[in-house]
Amino acid sequence: MASTEVQTINPQAGMLAIVRRRRGIITEVREFDGDNGRYHLVRVDYKDDARPSSEELLWELEPSKRLLEPSALPNASDPVMAPQDFDALVRAARWTAITPYLDPDEQGPLERLPVSSPFHGSIEVENYQLVPLLKALSMPRVNLLIADDVGLGKTIEAGLVLSELLIRRRINRVLILTPASLRIQWRDELWSKFALPFDVVDRDHTIKLKRTLGVDANPWRCSSRAIASYHYLRQPDVMEQFMSACRTPEGSPHLPWDLLIVDEVHNMMPSPFGEDSQLCRTLKLIAPQFEHRLFLTATPHNGHTRAFSGLLELLDPVRFSRTDELKQAERERIRQVVIHRLKREVNERTSPPRFCTRKPPQALVLHFWREEQNLIAAFEQFRSKVRSLIAASTRKRRLAGSFAIEILGKRMLSGPTTFLESWRRCKMGLELEAAANDDELKAAGEATREDTDDDREAEQRDATAAGVIGAWMQPLAKDLKPEIAAIDMAAAKMDVSFKQDVITQDPKADARFDALMTFVNQHLREGKRWRNDERLVVFTEYKTTLDYLLRRFREAFPKEEDRFLCLYGGMDDIDRESIKDAFNDPARNVRVLFATDAASEGLNLQCTARYLLHYDCPWNPSRLEQRNGRLDRHGQARDVFIYHFASEQAADLKFLAYLIYKVNQIREDLGATSELLDEATHRCLVLGEDPAAVQKGLDIQIEHAKDAARFDADNTVVGDNGELALEERLRALSRELDLDPMAGHATLEAAMAADAGRPQLTPPDEHGCFSLMNPNLPGWKDTIDETIRKCVSQGVLGPVPRLTFSPKPFLVPVGERTVFRPRTDTVMLHLGHPLVQRATGRLTRHRFPGPNAVSRWTVTLGDVPAGTEALFLLHLEELAVNQLRETFHHWVETVLLPVKKGELDVPLHHKPAMTLRDAQPCRDANLLEKARDLLGDLEPDIQTFVKRHREKLTERLLAQLELDLREALEKEESHFQSRQGEVSALIAENTLAKLEKEIARFKEMKRDQLFEDKAFFEDLERRIELKEEELRRRTQHYEEVRQQLARERERVLKRLLPRRYTLQGTAQVFPVAIEVRLPLAEGGAR
Repeated sequence: MASTEVQTINPQAGMLAIVRRRRGIITEVREFDGDNGRYHLVRVDYKDDARPSSEELLWELEPSKRLLEPSALPNASDPVMAPQDFDALVRAARWTAITPYLDPDEQGPLERLPVSSPFHGSIEVENYQLVPLLKALSMPRVNLLIADDVGLGKTIEAGLVLSELLIRRRINRVLILTPASLRIQWRDELWSKFALPFDVVDRDHTIKLKRTLGVDANPWRCSSRAIASYHYLRQPDVMEQFMSACRTPEGSPHLPWDLLIVDEVHNMMPSPFGEDSQLCRTLKLIAPQFEHRLFLTATPHNGHTRAFSGLLELLDPVRFSRTDELKQAERERIRQVVIHRLKREVNERTSPPRFCTRKPPQALVLHFWREEQNLIAAFEQFRSKVRSLIAASTRKRRLAGSFAIEILGKRMLSGPTTFLESWRRCKMGLELEAAANDDELKAAGEATREDTDDDREAEQRDATAAGVIGAWMQPLAKDLKPEIAAIDMAAAKMDVSFKQDVITQDPKADARFDALMTFVNQHLREGKRWRNDERLVVFTEYKTTLDYLLRRFREAFPKEEDRFLCLYGGMDDIDRESIKDAFNDPARNVRVLFATDAASEGLNLQCTARYLLHYDCPWNPSRLEQRNGRLDRHGQARDVFIYHFASEQAADLKFLAYLIYKVNQIREDLGATSELLDEATHRCLVLGEDPAAVQKGLDIQIEHAKDAARFDADNTVVGDNGELALEERLRALSRELDLDPMAGHATLEAAMAADAGRPQLTPPDEHGCFSLMNPNLPGWKDTIDETIRKCVSQGVLGPVPRLTFSPKPFLVPVGERTVFRPRTDTVMLHLGHPLVQRATGRLTRHRFPGPNAVSRWTVTLGDVPAGTEALFLLHLEELAVNQLRETFHHWVETVLLPVKKGELDVPLHHKPAMTLRDAQPCRDANLLEKARDLLGDLEPDIQTFVKRHREKLTERLLAQLELDLREALEKEESHFQSRQGEVSALIAENTLAKLEKEIARFKEMKRDQLFEDKAFFEDLERRIELKEEELRRRTQHYEEVRQQLARERERVLKRLLPRRYTLQGTAQVFPVAIEVRLPLAEGGAR
């Protein structure tokens, strides 16, 4: 029989239990008296990846509960298992016990706690992507800023860290904050790549939850893995809900949440002066609720040391303070928490280079027809006249006029149709009865700048703003009459009527559209046929432009509408994903994708396209680089070509061509220079300053900004000097786990065949792919439908794809590179995949009492040491829990016990599990009986060995924990002491004289700029009360930091670390199975 039940004793911490049909460890027991006697409130940490990961329950009230005796050995009188089923049983144990706290392979390449998350994902991990994982795992608490270049794969790097911490049971509650447009992308990436389910928490989710659970339901309590946009979380009612779910018992060593991941964290960066933004205040409020923090951005430094250091303080207040000047000690600490690699650096240190080359931007030179030249000239005259009319007005009036010029000028740069649609709205506002004042125009302008992930809403805001501009122009209408008439005349000569939507009309002249059509015919077509190997992505700021281009191209190519698709913010999630999948599928007809900026964030379009056109140019240069990053990213096999429009006939286009060139030239320092480029654009295109003078000053300012933003981060690429042999370590771990595609196929086959017999899978083909023979197998159908088959439309499942445990079917050679490309017809299985989890869980349950219990022993023939009768392969599951209820050691050790003269001999040296495969099945009845007698006779000796093994394991763990605790306490105490001293010094240095020097330095840096808060700084320089308010704000901040440090010091040093490095009870050792290996010579080939 399998392990014997022990139901005469009460549950105790450290015991193994079967409860609610799941296996787990009892980590805490609280006794109390009830009406019917003594009850035990038990916390069980389950040993599978299903949810929830732990539960509290009343032991006496649970049906079908079992406590399992740790040392129960297989019964020799039970039938011998078939070796293939036996091997699957042992592998299932290995693959669910993958966190050894001690060195698992003696003198081998593995070290303590080897990383295993690469085996829990449908990914081909690049070596450099493992660097953040190793750095994170070296930290007692993860405080890491991944600042890698756009396209290096920061999402995968974060997913590896997240997956590893979950595997090690160091985290449970996780929150991921992203821009609104990236929520679905994050959810889908974590599911498709790591099989990690997350809830997207938003208004719709909350409403559905309240309908299901009641009006008091709190999504932050119900979702232990949540994704939300930071704009959603910042709302007062949402923040109140979140904070109410952040309460912990007094004296608890734990914080309310475990891991915070913030994507594009530069959006939440502190301000160098004055009040922080609402987004920054949101991050400042929630960050202390999390044990671990992982920030992601490609632009970590915006040129302001106080803002950059403030971001580091939010990441790790134990190492950094918000200051205008980083001291040498703080600069040296940056390498400890910031990883910053560029594609160029990765390429220089890898062979062949991992990334493609992005060619310098190429201009498509426009030659405007006379009608379009007249429209451009008329608008330029109108813009100049507005500038002159408001030049002597109040500051408020000038700002309002600048906005009017800006919004119309931007629309002009997207083409005549987009401009004239806004002009039509402007004319409608001009004819309203009441004029708009400066405040109304300011409000309309602010509305257009508010972040939204819905392009339809953005278009409506722009349309409203255009109408307000017209109403605001009413007092100027008489002075502007000739200029307004000139624009109207130019529109009429373009054959555009304002009596209907402009977007539905084809203007007589449109040089941009003509140039795009020429490009498509030259690069995407050969004669009248479409090329199969080329596709184009066209980006625009405006949905108006997108709708116009989509209509015209579909009309130009009738009956080929599916060649042209579009993506915009606010699309239905299913439609968005289907369009993205179609564009990335080489077999589909689509050739051109029109996309807006709101839709571009998070898009991976590198699989089929290498051409990108900026139909218009966003004034925010970081957004321009975000567009380029959709193609120039990890997985792109070909060189990328970026195009834009330019013309000597339009000064605005000429300046924007310079801007695009400049962004490409300094893209590695874009975070520090983005503000300068944005301001230069405003000065040229809104204020009308001389472009040559602006460009000359900009070049000087950029060099100064780059110097100010330099910091020394960790730029390690695996392979540097050969010190990080990670590939060899992963191979060594796979050998210890007996994990390869062949083993994966055999284990899944055994698990499914346990219900319906063999075969359930087809044999793997030459690429390692196989198919399910019965996708409707009872007990498996739901898992297959939910995790293998893809939804092709609402409620309709597609065909069952092929399966594989190998990355080979996804590796596509393109030129000198081999890239990993997902496929729609094949699913890559891994240890975290639900189908594999179901298989290992099912096999694990067979080890324990129940109707499907197995004997857990087998007999094989193979090589055994000379002079021995047999070799016992004793597979032992080792498990240890600390006082935080974390399972910190979980491993299956295979002990090789020779049998000499009927007695157990000294164990042999360790061998990796994969090297023990070479045995043959034993079918000889006499040999089977001999093995049965040996196992029965030596059972007491094996029991004694297991007991001693448990005692030695406990001793080794206690010794290692003592060393680790001493080291952790010394390191953390040192950090806290130095930081408290630094914060006290910052409070003492926070003087009026120091602030005035900082203001003067800031003004000098900004002397040629019209930065947004210029008025604030002018007042700050003049008024002593504003300076004192800034000093009070900073002092209050430092005091809050000092108090937070004191609380954290008490929690970490007194409650967290001592419990983390203290063993709960003793280590547990559970015999998994025993293989009796007899000499091959005895059985021959039988």
